[in-house]
Amino acid sequence: MNKYGKFIKKGVIESLDNVPFHSKAPIKRLLMLSKSLIPKSNIHIAVHLVDASNDLPKYSKLHKHNHDEINLILSEDSILTYEIKLEDESYEVTSPSTIFIPKGIKHSAQAISGKGIFVCMIL
Repeated sequence: MNKYGKFIKKGVIESLDNVPFHSKAPIKRLLMLSKSLIPKSNIHIAVHLVDASNDLPKYSKLHKHNHDEINLILSEDSILTYEIKLEDESYEVTSPSTIFIPKGIKHSAQAISGKGIFVCMIL
């Protein structure tokens, strides 16, 4: 009798400027998992559909979390490139890549070219 249906949810479209430490940018953000969607979840997952073919405004400020974070940079038909800042170091990262950010590390992510998907998972 529909015992586990509560664990299946549709993604919710969110504006990037509703996310702490971020500002408005033409990136489609889908909140896929969070305590607000499934209260038993201890994981936050957001998927960003990114088109950085044109210059994007700066939208991610240096910030930190009290939890580990994992970012995935993925693309199918083009190379998606991000500038990833970890504390005072800056990296140009291209798809497909994984970034592990330990809790307490200041970080930011800025798409700089290409099209693809950026996945953010906060554990």
